Amino acid sequence: MNIHTYVLSTLEKSKTKHYEKIVETVDSMLRDVDWLMEDPLFIDNIHGEQELSLDQAVELFNNIRVQFLPAPKVPEFSPAHESGSIDVS
Repeated sequence: MNIHTYVLSTLEKSKTKHYEKIVETVDSMLRDVDWLMEDPLFIDNIHGEQELSLDQAVELFNNIRVQFLPAPKVPEFSPAHESGSIDVS
């Protein structure tokens, strides 16, 4: 492994950890807002427009969160599986 490859792999690991931290933080925010939205005292003391704005904020944060999730891994198939010649009996 050369220095360039090492630096790139280190940066990728750092980026992945940072993405995980962002998702963790957004999840925490969403849990807090969800908790507030279920609190009768909170709901009774805000007006409908504020409640609607909170619902829109939750949707916004959910959409942002998705951008930081890792892409699903594509399963690898062997050529024998793709040709249908695997014996599954």
